[in-house]
Amino acid sequence: MESMESEETGGRGAGLLPITLGVEILVEITNLKLRIKSLMVGMEHNRYIIVRVSPQDLIGNFRSEAVLESPMIIRYLYNGTVYGFKSNILNVVSQPAKLFFVSYPDKIEEVNVRNRARYECVLPASTMFGNDIVDMIITDISREGCQAIIKVPPARPDELHGLIQVNKKISMRVQFPGSDNRHDLAGVIRNVGKDPEKITVGVLFQALAQEAREGLEKYISIMADAGKSGK
Repeated sequence: MESMESEETGGRGAGLLPITLGVEILVEITNLKLRIKSLMVGMEHNRYIIVRVSPQDLIGNFRSEAVLESPMIIRYLYNGTVYGFKSNILNVVSQPAKLFFVSYPDKIEEVNVRNRARYECVLPASTMFGNDIVDMIITDISREGCQAIIKVPPARPDELHGLIQVNKKISMRVQFPGSDNRHDLAGVIRNVGKDPEKITVGVLFQALAQEAREGLEKYISIMADAGKSGK
């Protein structure tokens, strides 16, 4: 739970939670060291919040003790501010959708995200799945992770769909613009979106080598400066 406390910029009693139905939220399951994107689909003030989990997430773990007994941190963006609070599971429902009933927060924090800003980009990369090199495009990036799109080859679509799974390690080779070197961005796949023509993956960076970290920091600094000059 320390990760959230180190980011908070100020806390207050939750009161009426600043959120609306359908807002995308990030659920961190502490015991699994896992973050999944979900939706807030219901709430009873001061009692519980209902979170819908994607069918592709927590397969085999949805009702496990590691999930049911784990503290949670929930974060979301609302009206330009990122909020976060600690919670725990009250009940789970499997049908007609995967739902968590989680405790209503006693306290909500406004989270400092200055170092978590995400930048849209079109950054070619490649990775290995099985014995094949697979091309991908990183479409947004931050110091913590990125989102990338993989075009599904028509020859073996089912094989690639089967290899790309949540919690699988991945290493993406990139060459940042203006650099002569290639870097390996290592991480873990945290969410996956699949359709017949493309696969979208969300990756949390882990254990980056120093040169890769320096290349990433330099690239993000360039993106941040470009964003400021464009305003």
